[in-house]
Amino acid sequence: MVATMSRFLFGSAIICYFGTVSFAQERASESRFSHKGLKAAIATASFDMIDERGLEEGEGGSLSIGYGFSDRFSIWATFLGSEHELSIREGNLYDFGGVELNFQHKFETEQNLQPYGKLGFGVYALEQRGSNAVLIGAGINLGLGVDYFFSRHFGIGAELMYKKLDYFEQSEDVGRGDLVTDLDPNLNGDTLGFMLTLTIQ
Repeated sequence: MVATMSRFLFGSAIICYFGTVSFAQERASESRFSHKGLKAAIATASFDMIDERGLEEGEGGSLSIGYGFSDRFSIWATFLGSEHELSIREGNLYDFGGVELNFQHKFETEQNLQPYGKLGFGVYALEQRGSNAVLIGAGINLGLGVDYFFSRHFGIGAELMYKKLDYFEQSEDVGRGDLVTDLDPNLNGDTLGFMLTLTIQ
């Protein structure tokens, strides 16, 4: 009876030991940050248009909704906008806005400081305030940034972005509908931007 009980206790101890090791290994393989699943980011931003547009650097912001399908890769939908003043005439304001779809790759996932790169595509619009005409364009968006996560779910960051875009048509409200005119040649709309972000994931 004593020998049977000893064997039972020894077997139970072995099972408990390997079960604990297996659980610890599983927990260790999980990220200490919440990279997977839904996430969101808000940002204050500054955009600088190319000199051909004759616009001053403008301030604005963005809202991004993302989904992380692995620790390193996420997809982001971003809505952005900014206000610009015409360089040669004070008081003439232009509104710049766009919608982007970006793929993000994180170079580091387990440290608090996490650098990343972005590549995506966007559709943009530029409108003089008070005018009926809107320039519509599209282009590629590139970004390099870094996030600092001070907890599992919250982080702050900075991103430098470059938008290689062209305005290819003009839409004008003529009262009975929109008159759309193709721009030939396209107008260069390249833009350099900088963002400060707050991320929740």
